[in-house]
Amino acid sequence: MSNTAFPIRPARAGWRPSRLALAILALISAAAMAQETENADTQDKEAPAEETRLGVVTVQGSKLDTETSVIPVRPVASVYGGSEVDVLDTPRSVNQINAEQLANDPIRSSDDLVKYAPGITRGGGQNAGVAPQFRAQNSEVFQDGQRVYGVRHPANFNAYEGADIVAGPSSVVYGSVSGSGGYINYLSKKPSFDGFKTRLSGEVGSWIPDGESRDSTRFTVDNTGPINEALAYRLSITRQRQETFYDNVENNFDAFYGAFAWRGDNARIDWNASYDDYYDWNITHGWNRPTQDLADSGKYFAGRATPIFQNGGTFWSPVLSSGAADASVLGWVQRQRNAQGQFGVVNGSFQAASPNTQARPGSLRGWVYDPNLAGNGLVNLDSQVSQRAEDKNTSRRFATQLRGEWDLSPDITLANSTYYQDSDDTTDAVGAFQVQAKDEIFENRFEFRSGNEGEFFGLKVRDDSNTGLIYRHEYNRSIAANNSFGSTIHAYDLTQDPSTKNPGDLLGLNNLNPAGGNGAWIGQPGVPQFSDLYGWLNLAPMFPAGHHLYAESIAPYTAEGTWSTKTFFTQHNLRFAERFGLNLGASRSWIDAQIENPFVLRPGTERQDSDSYKLFSVQVSPWFKPTDYSTLYYTFDRSLAVNTGFFTNGIGWGTGAGANLLNPLSFKSLSVLHEVGLKLEPLPDQLFFTLAAFRQERDQAPDSNNNMARLIIKGVESSLRYQPNANLRSGLNFTRLTAYNEFVSQAGFASAGFIPDNGTVFGDNNSLNRRPSGRFDAVQIPEYSVSGYLDYSFDSGFGAELSGWWTSDWYLNLSKTVKVPNEYNLDLAVYYRQPQWSATVRVLNLTDELNFVSGLAGSTNTFLQPMPGRTLLAQVDYQF
Repeated sequence: MSNTAFPIRPARAGWRPSRLALAILALISAAAMAQETENADTQDKEAPAEETRLGVVTVQGSKLDTETSVIPVRPVASVYGGSEVDVLDTPRSVNQINAEQLANDPIRSSDDLVKYAPGITRGGGQNAGVAPQFRAQNSEVFQDGQRVYGVRHPANFNAYEGADIVAGPSSVVYGSVSGSGGYINYLSKKPSFDGFKTRLSGEVGSWIPDGESRDSTRFTVDNTGPINEALAYRLSITRQRQETFYDNVENNFDAFYGAFAWRGDNARIDWNASYDDYYDWNITHGWNRPTQDLADSGKYFAGRATPIFQNGGTFWSPVLSSGAADASVLGWVQRQRNAQGQFGVVNGSFQAASPNTQARPGSLRGWVYDPNLAGNGLVNLDSQVSQRAEDKNTSRRFATQLRGEWDLSPDITLANSTYYQDSDDTTDAVGAFQVQAKDEIFENRFEFRSGNEGEFFGLKVRDDSNTGLIYRHEYNRSIAANNSFGSTIHAYDLTQDPSTKNPGDLLGLNNLNPAGGNGAWIGQPGVPQFSDLYGWLNLAPMFPAGHHLYAESIAPYTAEGTWSTKTFFTQHNLRFAERFGLNLGASRSWIDAQIENPFVLRPGTERQDSDSYKLFSVQVSPWFKPTDYSTLYYTFDRSLAVNTGFFTNGIGWGTGAGANLLNPLSFKSLSVLHEVGLKLEPLPDQLFFTLAAFRQERDQAPDSNNNMARLIIKGVESSLRYQPNANLRSGLNFTRLTAYNEFVSQAGFASAGFIPDNGTVFGDNNSLNRRPSGRFDAVQIPEYSVSGYLDYSFDSGFGAELSGWWTSDWYLNLSKTVKVPNEYNLDLAVYYRQPQWSATVRVLNLTDELNFVSGLAGSTNTFLQPMPGRTLLAQVDYQF
């Protein structure tokens, strides 16, 4: 297909699809109509005349199994709440994960979701959560239509049996959300009224033929059945003990889930609860010091980085005897900024004594790397290199959901959904943001659903509406520290003992964390600290915060926030003569928010603030069905949302003059989306095709320096699903994205990039580089992405699936010093399946490619995360 199809024009200029786009849509629609006419006789013989796929609920039955079909035959309720609609008739980009895929596929992070939908950007390389970068933006996670917190823990699907992946902001029925790139609505496991069923599933691995193999096991038991004609239950337990591909990165958890379902004559009640204990897991940070050599061939600049200290108005660096970690300091030289922004050595400035005395301590400002220093230079870096053995993160989740529906009449239903979640997290990993967080969510949504029919100028009109109220209360407590990350991350040498990856060893400090935890105390307020290497230093003050960790008392992200949102919404899905439709939705939200400092050290440091805000969202989607098996649509969405962020799901403080106030930018995040699309089913229940083009403007979450960028992104997405029979299943996804940021600050870990020239500074948060803010092309986004799979099974039970993805090249950072070349990955699964049991062997990264994602999403974050190399897994399932 042409990548110029459906060009997008700026919204401010009166956006509309181009003539070329309309011509393409017309040609495709005409072809679909011709195909339908040609096959009309056959279709008439196969289906009664009164059956139709039009309408809110699919009437024509499908011969495909919703648990295994890759054709989207399951009605989707993930867009307009309780209104179940065919994916074909939904004017949004929707893709589905079926129960078999969710249970069997090796989904380890959000990067693995590229198999199921276009528009997903690989970049979840921190081993935490399954909320992907969708259309180059943050996304949300829902459970049965209610927004949850699905990050800060490993992937876990113990409670789920399917998912809908929806591009763009969520429906007004779900209230205000932060991640407008898209969302995943996970469908909880439902009890069965059709008899008792038990499934036992076990996975073992991982054999890594080209590296060090790891112990990895996961076992799940899932049992369901009826208690009586009206009541059924379901229980599911998963135990995972997983050493991942990376050194010292584990995913260990125990997950418990239970559900009951009750069915009456005109009423339905569903209740579920889950408890997940991620008692030992780690994040991956990726490789620091990224260069083109690192992206092309895995060659890494090892050895010692040289610090730059400011003492008064002068900048000094030590003269190191070598690049060894324990090399001595021979003396000191001054550095001075030149016209190119580099900090070169001042001739004749050498002195033997350190300028950093107790009376005049120095302050760390940044680092440079000298490739000519003895012992420094390029080495091959093993892609399994990662974390410290001492690092250990913990997360605990309790969640419960109660949903009820009462049919007052065939066309009127009252529904109520209640969700509660309690979470506790500790991120204890040197080289990371150390965080202790607690979250609570309570949400109740009441819905009045109705269907009304009438006539409008002689046309039959039906309005399926959903109107209601949402009350959502959120609480977040975050005590965090940046003491071992921002200014030091590129200074660590990954070829050294990973236990030395901490600020104490890096800076040669004597006063380390006396409790023995991973977080080194790197500063006391007003007290210079002595370094055996560099003399007396002024370091950022940190304070004991429990769990052997230290934190910052005054920081934008050290906060305890509570905000309550009351939302009124109404959604109307109008159909005219079963060929035209207009979906209209609007919501109004009232927010009361308050914030205070949970980490008060002494009188006078108390901070608190409160305020109220109003948000408004509107969505409009006209659509047209040229044939029974095709839909053309246009969607407009304008929404305001609360942007939670930093290291947890909280709200933060402003900076500067607003340092003791709520940050108002967090409550003014505007998203404007225009999308035009085509959905086509040329061969009913066999071939499904989608094509969508969009343009979106999106305010990004304010950063810790109160910078708020705006992302403008245009894209074309297409998907194809083909399943001609029970033996063959296949899918293909295509994405083209182009994006740029307005008002972007270059403050970050290495604003000029990591350049080994003994002059370009990194780790300075742009204080020495002084690179300007402005408009920049969005980075870490490949322009083109393709993914797909082909699965064939023989009647005997043997079968195989080949899946893979390809991306074009992409830049890592704003300075564009590193371009990751085009990449691809292939996975192969060979299986034998019988009605009662199955066995599968999988080879991930079949050709052992060295692929990368960004280690931490964001335009100023510069870490290359290598993806796992060739890995073998085995899975056995038994059901009765």
